Amino acid sequence: MKPTWLHLLYLLYCAEAGVYLLLVPWSGLWPPVALRWAEPIRPLLLAGAVRGAVSAFGFVLLLVGFVDLVRFCRALRSPS
Repeated sequence: MKPTWLHLLYLLYCAEAGVYLLLVPWSGLWPPVALRWAEPIRPLLLAGAVRGAVSAFGFVLLLVGFVDLVRFCRALRSPS
């Protein structure tokens, strides 16, 4: 098994990145972000389908983190 602190850092990353990607495309932060670096493709980034795809990726990342958290907790409980 990986070192405990490294695994916890990974789980924290999954939670933070998943929540960010799930919520930001639908918040007021998304248009300024889309405007800043990608003016030519701004209409595409503001499309609902693209926002939904980014949110879906965030949900998948949260799901992966949750499954890994369950496995991590089971590994801590089981005798080695």
